[in-house]
Amino acid sequence: MIKFFRKIRQNLLSEGKTGKYFKYAIGEIILVVIGILIALQINNWNENRKNKITEANYYCRILDDFELNEKLIDENYELTTNRIELTKELIKDLNIIPNDRSIILNKFTAALRHDVSVPSNITFEDLTSSGQLKLLTDIKLKNRLIEYSTFLDNSVNLLKENRNEIVKRYTDFELITELGYQDIDYMKKELDKEHIALLPNVNWTNDPTHPYFIKFQDNLVFILGMQIRQKHHFSNLRQELQKPMKLLRDKKCK
Repeated sequence: MIKFFRKIRQNLLSEGKTGKYFKYAIGEIILVVIGILIALQINNWNENRKNKITEANYYCRILDDFELNEKLIDENYELTTNRIELTKELIKDLNIIPNDRSIILNKFTAALRHDVSVPSNITFEDLTSSGQLKLLTDIKLKNRLIEYSTFLDNSVNLLKENRNEIVKRYTDFELITELGYQDIDYMKKELDKEHIALLPNVNWTNDPTHPYFIKFQDNLVFILGMQIRQKHHFSNLRQELQKPMKLLRDKKCK
């Protein structure tokens, strides 16, 4: 094609048709420019199409994360509710005298045994860390996702702080052996009768004036408060999650 155009120009020059040559040259330039513009337009169209596909994929991945988080939040809410009931029951059991120290301590560990699992925001964090947040063209939805991400980070930090405070109270006793941790089931499985006989056997759970009784009950009330706060955090997280999920389901990932 280039040789064809070059031959036309040479013929026009050899025939002395300078005016026609310049007109032809200008026309050729215009054709080249138009070709470049068309190529750029096609390239932009392809890039936009790829970006739209990537954007849609991100929306669906975020929705997958949210649906998984919703399930995780519900499980933790139920688990925390059970812990609250168990802790309330334990406060009553402690004050029913006589009682069994072993039963009290085993219930205590059961009330705290499972750690709290916190929701994650993997896809959105990937978007922000990779600088691809600009791919999200729905401004309303993007802002809502940013708001939720901030809310989630704050809630996760509060949940971790609560958990740390609970763990502190769980171990907040000077002499673990006098408290009777050797009575806990998993300890009993490892300790034989000879070891048990060597350890103190303080019947503090049946003495409301004993410092351990007072401190243990105080810690139970504190832990109960932390568990109630955790339950509220999970409830707020679930409520906050519904708004961006609805936008994603209605507009992006039906």
